[in-house]
Amino acid sequence: MNERFEGIVLFQRKHREHDALVKIFTEDYGTKMFFVRGLQKPNHRLTSQLIPLTVNHYVGNINEEGLSFLKEANTIEIHRKIQTDYMKQAYSSYVTQLVDAAINDNTPDQALYEMLKKALELMNSDVSYEAITISMEIKLLRYFGFDIHFDRCRICGTTVQPFDFSMKLQGVLCQKHFHEDPFRMHIAPKAMFIASRLDLASLHQINSIQVSQATIQELRRLMDEIYKEFVGINLKSKSYLNNLDTLSASMQDVIRKRHKSD
Repeated sequence: MNERFEGIVLFQRKHREHDALVKIFTEDYGTKMFFVRGLQKPNHRLTSQLIPLTVNHYVGNINEEGLSFLKEANTIEIHRKIQTDYMKQAYSSYVTQLVDAAINDNTPDQALYEMLKKALELMNSDVSYEAITISMEIKLLRYFGFDIHFDRCRICGTTVQPFDFSMKLQGVLCQKHFHEDPFRMHIAPKAMFIASRLDLASLHQINSIQVSQATIQELRRLMDEIYKEFVGINLKSKSYLNNLDTLSASMQDVIRKRHKSD
């Protein structure tokens, strides 16, 4: 029986000589793997609707187990800025891989689907892709089993800042309880404040949150440590992202030195 559904393409990989396996986060059925015959051949009729990070309407056979199959498709949003900007594409790919890792296949989650759809929409705009990524990392922690509240002290529950983060206690500490962990992370107070705002704000509100590059770096340090110690997943897209960030920082440093010499 043919089903009609909406989906976000997570990735595709070659299968045998000309075929492909495409993973799609569907709105109604969760993440599903689809077998697409001949997708590697030129001018396949579904090529445009199976590009990673795009949103499309599909018609196909959904199987509860094993592979599913597609028959027709129409594009909803191709996200052209993401497709043409290598930094936006790298950050978007990391976010989609993180979402894929956070949920079990074949498990519908419309709230998460809408959250990823909104994240890609924002990535395709002028909103900071770094801030969007950090916001998604914070929100996805609960899917990995860590209900961390960045807006209150782990010990007394106060919302009065400044805060810091304790890996030992797996949560936020207020100033009165900094002594509870001599090895707390010493995250800049501004970064902890932004983390609390990103935790509470929906993605629809994120464009109202102004974040400096220095604060972004502190938030990256915080989230990298949390994901390394608590979640423990190693995504290829994350390693690629880190390499791109290092290269970008090096290039900017060279440009600054040239301007000084001029």
